[in-house]
Amino acid sequence: MKVLFIEPPSTTSISMLPPISLPTLKGFIKTKTAHDAKILDLVFHGTDWQQRVLEEIKKERPDLIGFSMLSFNYQAILGIARFIKQHSTIPIIAGGVHVILSAQEVISNQEIDIVCIGEGEYVLKDLLDTSLDCSVVDGIWYKEKGEIIKNKPRQLITNLDELAYPDFDDFDIQKCLFIYNNHLSIMASRGCPYSCSYCNNHALRRTLKGTYVRFRSVEHVIEEIDVRIKQYYDKGFRFFYFFDDTFILNKDYVLRFCKQFKEKGFHKLLRWNVNIRANLVTDELMKALKDAGCYQVRMGIESGNEFIRNTIYHRGMTNQEIDNAVTIIKKNNLQLRLYFMVGAPQETLEMMQESFTMAQTLNADEIFFGVLYPLPGTDILKICEDEHVLELKNGVLSSEIGPIKKTKYVSSAQIRRFLRQVQRWQMRHYIQVGLELRGPLFILDCLRFIFLYKRKYHFEKDQLFRWNVQRYTLAQIWD
Repeated sequence: MKVLFIEPPSTTSISMLPPISLPTLKGFIKTKTAHDAKILDLVFHGTDWQQRVLEEIKKERPDLIGFSMLSFNYQAILGIARFIKQHSTIPIIAGGVHVILSAQEVISNQEIDIVCIGEGEYVLKDLLDTSLDCSVVDGIWYKEKGEIIKNKPRQLITNLDELAYPDFDDFDIQKCLFIYNNHLSIMASRGCPYSCSYCNNHALRRTLKGTYVRFRSVEHVIEEIDVRIKQYYDKGFRFFYFFDDTFILNKDYVLRFCKQFKEKGFHKLLRWNVNIRANLVTDELMKALKDAGCYQVRMGIESGNEFIRNTIYHRGMTNQEIDNAVTIIKKNNLQLRLYFMVGAPQETLEMMQESFTMAQTLNADEIFFGVLYPLPGTDILKICEDEHVLELKNGVLSSEIGPIKKTKYVSSAQIRRFLRQVQRWQMRHYIQVGLELRGPLFILDCLRFIFLYKRKYHFEKDQLFRWNVQRYTLAQIWD
């Protein structure tokens, strides 16, 4: 049997390509089962996707069509599924984080026939092995004669080494590498033990059955890196990004990885970056990362105000821990990327300014400010509901929540003004660095971005300076 996965068109700037969820499923099906899988990549086809979907269905004649849903692309995927149902009777299955946390809502859509309520690899294998006999497959809900049947959940996969490497063959890798400045993503673990109120990890941990935080063996990860070098090094692959929520959870694991990575000589070929937490940062770990070719660490601060950060967001880290971590990171000559977020229900304008002040004081290489997006099933969503800061449609709370527009004390106009203030500061920083590194050629690079790359690669305006500066700093790493 054959499954056709569909990656929907992008509705925003592209931050990581190729995506990893569908390639992971495809890799598993093609190497661990007797079945076949194909991915239809619609990321850059926001205007002609309908034609491409019909052509691909006619060409591939799949037995099953699958989507991986996030809250951000839920409605876009429903639109594609609705279009498919107008032209075909092929069953449609949806999985992913949004489905797991909103299974009843998703399966209630007429366009969706099956939902996967956990990890999808063995669910898909069982479905294909049984010629789509849903009645004998654990881990799904499905429809039969208009009735929703809820099969029992299945345990999370214990041994992640059973999984295959993601299969990126259906993506234009050279295009992806160009957009993401020669990076590919790798995931060494699944799950996170922390309970940040805005993140879906704590909601997933409450929903799924089995051990939530699991690591692949170091050897399995090293083998995948070796495969990627053989596949893509001559296409420009020079960096990889650990997609794990917190790569440094297990000190011994990190040290073993760094040791084996160097023993293979990969540190001479590749540089990489990781997500970390301030309270886990030690001099020993940062030295090991740097010595093995890690060039950047990424750390979520979220708020400069400790009440918002710890009482509302449940981050569990003090200002002192953050300051200590930044000092250690800079001492080891690692680039630092920091993330802040505005829009907590009880956040005041003064608290937002605390975040801005902390961002300026910490002086990281890259700093991002986002807006809180209350995800289904999360604790922060309940807090937002209790504080009445969510938008209502016809007096009813919509399932399409989207980013926060206001807080209890800050209007939407004030949030917009604050974000413009931050954007101007960031823009000045990137212009200054760009001119220092590239001189007048920085202006030419920006013009090339505006008139060529922006339309061709779906970049957003705010990436104009940042993308070019990232290119310059990454080039310096190899000098």
